[in-house]
Amino acid sequence: MSLFNKLKVDSTNFKTPQEMYQDNRKKTINGPLDYQSKMIDAYMEKGLRAKDVALELPTGAGKTLIGLLIGEFRRRKFKEKVVFVCPNNQLVNQVVDKANNTYGIKAYGFTRAIRDYSQQAKAAYNRAEVIAVTNYSSLFIKGTFFSDADIIIFDDAHGAENYIASHWSLEIKREEHKELFGTLVECIRSDLDYTQLSYLKNKEDTSSAISWVDMFPNIKFHSKREEIIDIIEARANKDNKLIYTWNNIKEHLNSCNLYLSSGKLLIRPYIPPTMTHEPFRHATQRIYMSATLGESGELERTIGVSNITRLPIVDDWKQKSIGRRYFVFPDASFKPQEYKELFIEMNKKLPRSLVLVQENKSVKTYSEFVQQNMSSEIFTIEKIEQDFSSFVNSDDAIAILANRYDGIDMEGDKCHLLFINQLPNGTGLQEKFLSSKLAASVLFEERIRTKLIQAIGRCTRSNTDYAVVCITGEDLLKTLTARKKIEKFPPEIRAELEFGYTYSEGLKNFENILLAMDALINKTEDWDMAEEQILALRDNYITEAASHKHVNNDLLNECAKFEVKYQYAIWKEDYESALSNVDQIISKLNGKALIGYKSFWNYIGSYIAYLIYQNGNENYYQIMRNYIDKAASNAFNVSWFKRIMPNKEESKEKAVNFGLMDVVERIEEEIYKDGVKSSVKFEKRVEKVLTLLESSDGNKFEQGHQELGILLGYIVGNSDEHTSPDPWWIINSDYCLVSEDKIYKGENKKILTKHVRQALTHKKWIRDNVQMLNREATIETVFITTTKEYEENVDVYGEEIYLILQEDFVDWAKTAIETLRKLRRSFSEPGDMMWRLGAMEILENNRMTPADFLKLIRQFKLKDLGK
Repeated sequence: MSLFNKLKVDSTNFKTPQEMYQDNRKKTINGPLDYQSKMIDAYMEKGLRAKDVALELPTGAGKTLIGLLIGEFRRRKFKEKVVFVCPNNQLVNQVVDKANNTYGIKAYGFTRAIRDYSQQAKAAYNRAEVIAVTNYSSLFIKGTFFSDADIIIFDDAHGAENYIASHWSLEIKREEHKELFGTLVECIRSDLDYTQLSYLKNKEDTSSAISWVDMFPNIKFHSKREEIIDIIEARANKDNKLIYTWNNIKEHLNSCNLYLSSGKLLIRPYIPPTMTHEPFRHATQRIYMSATLGESGELERTIGVSNITRLPIVDDWKQKSIGRRYFVFPDASFKPQEYKELFIEMNKKLPRSLVLVQENKSVKTYSEFVQQNMSSEIFTIEKIEQDFSSFVNSDDAIAILANRYDGIDMEGDKCHLLFINQLPNGTGLQEKFLSSKLAASVLFEERIRTKLIQAIGRCTRSNTDYAVVCITGEDLLKTLTARKKIEKFPPEIRAELEFGYTYSEGLKNFENILLAMDALINKTEDWDMAEEQILALRDNYITEAASHKHVNNDLLNECAKFEVKYQYAIWKEDYESALSNVDQIISKLNGKALIGYKSFWNYIGSYIAYLIYQNGNENYYQIMRNYIDKAASNAFNVSWFKRIMPNKEESKEKAVNFGLMDVVERIEEEIYKDGVKSSVKFEKRVEKVLTLLESSDGNKFEQGHQELGILLGYIVGNSDEHTSPDPWWIINSDYCLVSEDKIYKGENKKILTKHVRQALTHKKWIRDNVQMLNREATIETVFITTTKEYEENVDVYGEEIYLILQEDFVDWAKTAIETLRKLRRSFSEPGDMMWRLGAMEILENNRMTPADFLKLIRQFKLKDLGK
């Protein structure tokens, strides 16, 4: 036996990845498919020398092979160190397995801590002898093993925002970091209004508390910076894991925003400054493989790079999708409690199913249901990561995974049954603030749509794959069936959705759903007919899609590079350059749908001008005022935009008028809750409300009064305490209307003095017990009753109490409900600024604004009864 084995020398006598791959004897496939080869050709022609290049490849199009071939070509041809980055360890393992056992490309997986990496794997990577496969977290940490990578290939780049941004995002959670959360709230409390402080101080599980989000003014954040640094510096450590992110941002708090919610605080820059992470910046080339390149600059904002060479999807796949899906929408015909049986019956048809849910709480709920009603083996994410083959080989298994809407592949016969419950949970506080407070949801449309496309494609990874996809949860149903939303989906997916929903409506039992499953599984003649219908719909939508031009996306796309440049400028404290980029952004944001987003950037402009002013340039004081004036003029739901302006007083009446956008936002939530595909749920609600309001039973009237307020977008409260008020309607933190409802019966009915005295106490009760109101809030009392006859001295006590008769209130309610119908007809989707502006106009034209309601209430006081 020879002491020295013969050195292996890699041949570099090839010009393209395809030519290189022809000589690979370890592969178990023939080679890249035609469309894969075309994408590689495009890369060789346009992307080989680019610093940043993005490849658009639809879900299931085999982007892993394309990425590995390009990586292997560069490793062998140019002797470059190549790192292939995946969202999670499950995908790392899948890529390594495919690379070695299917594609014949040598790859090592690098997960867990650096100390756990094998010496053999580390040596092979350092000598550029293998491709390293790792996760985003292992790359975006200080002291990463991959500090000198030449080529970094990012898989699933479209969904990487959270993975990348987390490196610069400090999340302080109420429960997990209780003392730090409380200390920070105390630090900033003097700059919070009463409503903000109430949400932050009180742990509530109400829908308003859960959905509430706001941003702490940057100017105030700047003034508190040293105190905040001291508080966090003393508490961030390795045990709570806050120290790692804190070290990345603590010297750059001027370039970060502080977002507030009842459950957590978030400090982060608007765009992740990835170019400040040396291993990322150092790379010769960064390749982003994405299911979509997008049209609005989403990729640039996600990655933090201003100039990306884009290689769009090859023509063959522009209008097509991978595999075939049959969508089932139980909510279209059945109540949630009814389709538990459907879940059991569908699982009997196929040996394995995948259930995707939003959070671990839902995993527990589903698991308990399966354990109690089925014999299937349950696979959680931990179990499936450790032993994926056991799931694939099982004859009766259900994988129940939280927030894994992408990053797990079930190709071939691994799984043909997919349940998706609730929308993918990828919305952080920054996105929620921009969408809800500034109606800038247009900015995130592509992100949400891409997440959904990824989710529904988990079991269809090739042309021959098929899956039954069962959609549950009202939010998800609305997103996948609302006309204005699904028209932006790829034509073939849109056709599948329309086909599935049509055949899910009006069902009396589950028989047709189960028969359709059989037809798909067995490829019967019935399914051939279904296939023809889906393809016909697709062809119609292809023609329709060609005529659509999304102007807003073009404008947002133009802004993206300046947004990225702004982030790096403010990170370096180059405020003049930052403001110059802000001006570029503002100049491009034209159109009503972008008003909210434009307000955000005017606000950012005011903050940058403030920083320049603080550095001694007096001229920028007025410039700051000009920016904030423009921001406040269109940011209807961000009250503090105006409050940070010096010497700006708002009258009580203006505060009420300002509440118009408050109620519009909440009406939007109610419309979305009731569903936009059908008005049945809404009509049942209003029928019930009107029946209750017209009742001669005081308790029923009170209930109708309460429900009407919710429908009309008011924050409504009621109490069972003795002598407490009847329903109160809150417009915003500055105004509350509290009522005393008295439905007197009989011919000699009269308003009783004791009831008026009781009503006089309501104002104080509200001020003592309703925490969301400012201390100076206006509280007015109305007496709703059935008569104007009264006991002696009632008018004496009625100086501060308004009076309206039940019949007049009901007439007004009917008009208000008809106005709601108009709002429903024009509704598009949550966070649509165009709809909100139109809704305000409809309410004004129909005299149904909060101010109009107050005019109705204020027409008559109890004191006027004797006149």
